[in-house]
Amino acid sequence: MIAFKNKRPLLQTGHCVISDYDTGWLEDVLQQAANAAGASLPFRSEIAKAILMYLEEKCPLHAVPLDYLFQRIAGMLRQAGLPRIADHLRVQTPPVIIDLHQIATQSPLPLFFYQELEQQLDHLRRLGLTTYEFAGAESCSKLLGDRQRACPTQRRMLDELNAFLASQQQLAS
Repeated sequence: MIAFKNKRPLLQTGHCVISDYDTGWLEDVLQQAANAAGASLPFRSEIAKAILMYLEEKCPLHAVPLDYLFQRIAGMLRQAGLPRIADHLRVQTPPVIIDLHQIATQSPLPLFFYQELEQQLDHLRRLGLTTYEFAGAESCSKLLGDRQRACPTQRRMLDELNAFLASQQQLAS
């Protein structure tokens, strides 16, 4: 197996450094800013690729503060004639993936599961990480409902879990 070294600088936020980010995250950030500005951004993919190319090939820093990166992106958008989008650009971390199935395996009772999940999210927020993606919701709901396959109890657990996750996402924003 051949492995290539990632030449991107680390992103620094609070006490955390992030090495795993890609054009998809940058495209989402740019699209959110365009939506908030009420503008279209037809070259979103090309702009995201250009930002990553700069970070990989021209950026002299080994770690870039996240707010500094977003200031530079806003400046670039202004120079490109997109000041409304630049004004609506919001600093946010790349998404952190949280494995719900793993948490449910360690804490299979709903009361303990939700408490553990909330503690993990609070810990991530204190570190400065505010964007999350949740994996394994369906298998987690089966564990929490003590079911082997989909049934009304499992669907009810899944609905409760989705409502809890939605409330946590609103707290993060």
